[in-house]
Amino acid sequence: MHAPRHLHLVVVRRIIRYLLGTSTSGLFFPSGSEIQLNAFSNSDWAGCPDTRRSITSCCMFLGDSLISWKSKKQDRVLKSSTESKYRAMSTACSEIVWLRGLLAEIGFTQSNPTPLHADNTSAIQIATNPVYHERTKHIEVDCHYIREVVDKRVITLPHVSSDHQIADVFTKSMARQRHQFLVGKLMFFDPPASI
Repeated sequence: MHAPRHLHLVVVRRIIRYLLGTSTSGLFFPSGSEIQLNAFSNSDWAGCPDTRRSITSCCMFLGDSLISWKSKKQDRVLKSSTESKYRAMSTACSEIVWLRGLLAEIGFTQSNPTPLHADNTSAIQIATNPVYHERTKHIEVDCHYIREVVDKRVITLPHVSSDHQIADVFTKSMARQRHQFLVGKLMFFDPPASI
């Protein structure tokens, strides 16, 4: 950045402080965890204060173990939270299809559809109910890829309450208690102190 503003420096300091405070932390992979893919997707609609673009995130679990996560600013401003959430679901859906293929190649074929947990009921209805498509022409055709994957039973779309939306940790700032709760769900812990 050729001319960082004070706000940018504040954010960088916070990130560095967070990284220094968590340098001993790591992901925990329990040995008895089942080999079933599970996913969460979310977005923070118009979350970027400078551009009003949404921040999209998704995270993938194999059993209880976090194996993949992504957070990205969307490439343009979106006019509704439903469209933003739907695009986040589309990104997560592509990741699920890729991970299922990878798991099948290494001998862990997924026999059940992968649950993609989303907290926006309108986005879920668009993906599962063709009647809504006439009312959603502002969502590009390629986003209807989700509908096809749902029809093929590659994924299911269970609703998750916003309180339990794990992907939130990748999209927005939050109070310390909520952040710690969600990071715990990611199985991100400090190692136990040696005796």
